[in-house]
Amino acid sequence: MTIQLERSGVTTFDGVRLNVETTGPADAPVTVLLVHGWTCSTRAWHNQVEELPRILGADGVRVVSYDHRGHGRSDAAPAGSMRIEQLADDLVTVLDTVVGDGPVVYAGHSMGGMTLMALAAERPDLFGPRIQAAALVSTSCGQCGSGAFGLPKRLDPATAVLAPRAMNRVSTRIERRTTTSPLATRLQKPALRRMVFGRKPDPAEVDLFLSDLAVVPGPSYGGFFEAILQHDCAHALKVLDQLPVEIMHGTRDRLLPPRHANRMAAELPTARLWMYPGAGHMLMQERPRDVTHRLASLARKITA
Repeated sequence: MTIQLERSGVTTFDGVRLNVETTGPADAPVTVLLVHGWTCSTRAWHNQVEELPRILGADGVRVVSYDHRGHGRSDAAPAGSMRIEQLADDLVTVLDTVVGDGPVVYAGHSMGGMTLMALAAERPDLFGPRIQAAALVSTSCGQCGSGAFGLPKRLDPATAVLAPRAMNRVSTRIERRTTTSPLATRLQKPALRRMVFGRKPDPAEVDLFLSDLAVVPGPSYGGFFEAILQHDCAHALKVLDQLPVEIMHGTRDRLLPPRHANRMAAELPTARLWMYPGAGHMLMQERPRDVTHRLASLARKITA
């Protein structure tokens, strides 16, 4: 089956153009909306974009993905707009402009999952009538600075102070786009691979992640990192209580350790929790078949 991907754009209320990619008919019985995480792009979901129509049928599903502001092919994020709440507002724009009124399965990875929680806090009326099922992939409902990067929790106070400063320095270097030496590049790639991925990742998936990271503007890199540290939406999970929800997490996720998934499952006892041994933060790239089949299962539940 050949997947026909259509690329378009929507403009937010503050004038930011978001890159949107769709496949499948507009009148499909269900739309799966794929929303990526920090420093990624729509390409992080490429396995799901390709496989969901094969599983559910070419006419059985519409797949929509988009780049957050300051990521991928979307416009840069204006100063002051690098907030999870702003991403929730952008999501509403995509829902109203592209997705339509049919049932939606929302899949959010990392910051994309946080976007859904922020939307639940702001617009609970959208859950049930429009968003009818959700997958929370390698994400968190808060306390993201606790045990970050695999550091012991006793270092949390230092992390809270030093991590934003470190990210600001990195974002400044990114914004200046200084050229790194071949040796520095060779040293950085293994370190990033170990931080972001689990055991034995596909080198092509690692390269895809690194190429997305390379085009994130410096202010977006640092600004959204601080927004993630401030994220606190455990209270909003109760909005999802009546929906089918799948929580998926890798046991070797160093950016958001597994306790984040356990906390969400405790806050949302109606959800199903899936832990993937040896997988890191990029679960949809590391365990693509499992994630795709979980999304297909959610789509079948709401169209049965």
